[in-house]
Amino acid sequence: MPKYWEERAIQREIESQIIADKYLARMDDSLRQAQQDVMRQIDSFYARYSTDNRITLSEAKKYLTSKELKEFNEVDLKRFRAMALSGNPRYENLLKAISFRVRISRLEALNAKIEMTMMDLYGGSKGLQEYTYTGLAEVYKNSYQHFMYDFAMAGAPGAVKVLTNDTIKEILTYNWSGKEFSSRIWGHQDDSIASVRQALERSFAAGHSIGRVTKDIMEKTDVVYSRAEALVRTESNFFHGLAAQNSYIDSDLEKYEVLATLDIRTSDICREQDGEIYNVVDYQPGINANPFHVRCRTTTIPWFDESEYMEQEQRQSKDGLIDSVPFEKWIKQYE
Repeated sequence: MPKYWEERAIQREIESQIIADKYLARMDDSLRQAQQDVMRQIDSFYARYSTDNRITLSEAKKYLTSKELKEFNEVDLKRFRAMALSGNPRYENLLKAISFRVRISRLEALNAKIEMTMMDLYGGSKGLQEYTYTGLAEVYKNSYQHFMYDFAMAGAPGAVKVLTNDTIKEILTYNWSGKEFSSRIWGHQDDSIASVRQALERSFAAGHSIGRVTKDIMEKTDVVYSRAEALVRTESNFFHGLAAQNSYIDSDLEKYEVLATLDIRTSDICREQDGEIYNVVDYQPGINANPFHVRCRTTTIPWFDESEYMEQEQRQSKDGLIDSVPFEKWIKQYE
């Protein structure tokens, strides 16, 4: 296995995870802000309705008074309507479900506020979906351009594709595991909202104090980041791998080799796949290419006939001798 490609494949995978780290940090900030918003709503709920720092389920299910309903319509629904202007049908559906209600219970109003906060966490301008999309776009673009750069520096230049916004958008709709990543994000949101609802009802039914309720809700919403992290890590590995695959196609390569990260964390399936050689036209993520599992770190490298391979930073090509140049200088001709 030529060291040239092994070292570069490892470097590209590291780069993709560094990009993922950057967006995961932003996603964590958004989650913490959402948690604070939810906690403020619960604090306000207890301040208004609790007795001895506790609220029974029957108290929570009492209907809002006329004054409270007016306040809910004028303050909270106003915020919901502003969010619905973003065009997200999920905001609009929730707004429609509660806008024309003549009677709303305290718990329904609280759940609606929390649900809108969670929707904004997932689908807002600084939400998990937006950060996932932009992060994966950056992963793909960085990986593809650097792979093509590596080929050019090794004397095997290909036809570099211009990655416009439309091109990237089309690439990110690639469905490799039954659902594209945006569908999985919204599935996570629905699960998160349902778990928070259940936690609140159980807490009120058990007569928990606000401290216990806060602890329960924090635990439920912390799961959001854990699931987002697993999704982003796995999808980053996939789009990094897809960039490699497309670079092989654009460089007219016929075969690739699986390269696993061999350490104590390497899965059995990746150890078994390490070193396997496949035809580029048979590329199938999860079958003969990464990711093979959640949080997979395996990647691929181009396979060359050893008798034809020259392990040099410079070699003869159809266009003459290829000199090593900085990536930034090389990529400018394709920007």
